[in-house]
Amino acid sequence: IDPLTGLFNRGFFFAALEREIARSARSGRGFCLVMMDVDELKAINDRAGHFHGDRVLSAVGTTIAAGVRRIDIAARYGGDEFVAILPETDPTGAFILAEKIRLGVQDLALDLPGAAPRPSLSIGVVAYPYDGETADALMISADGAMYASKRAGRNRVTGVPPGPSRTAEPRALERVSV
Repeated sequence: IDPLTGLFNRGFFFAALEREIARSARSGRGFCLVMMDVDELKAINDRAGHFHGDRVLSAVGTTIAAGVRRIDIAARYGGDEFVAILPETDPTGAFILAEKIRLGVQDLALDLPGAAPRPSLSIGVVAYPYDGETADALMISADGAMYASKRAGRNRVTGVPPGPSRTAEPRALERVSV
């Protein structure tokens, strides 16, 4: 368990991801992987201090924990990045869950001093096996989708476009109403 956020740590996450890949390969039921990055955490740390940056990370962890289901695995991946495994979830369900978490973080009532920006999340959503059949391939796809969110302006959910060429450049998708 990550002591700051209360979510699972990176080591637990990778063990769970390998188990979910094996389970999904056996059952033929896919799952989704969500990667989230706190936008502008460096600016928050620089303007408000690391104490307040840690408050943001803790609040984001709480928001993620409240947004996932009991069967999901949410973890702090590192620094200001978080991941979640969503068993037996299709991309539409994953986008709805990701958007719910994004809105929850956007609406956090944190009193940050100075000109610190409000916290938000850039999120990437990928599906097994379409966007990768191994843990490494899924993580690379999720990372690409998350960075596509950042390039498109931050504070959004992005995925790999559906269709025959799922290896195409990730693109921001329309926001989903929750």
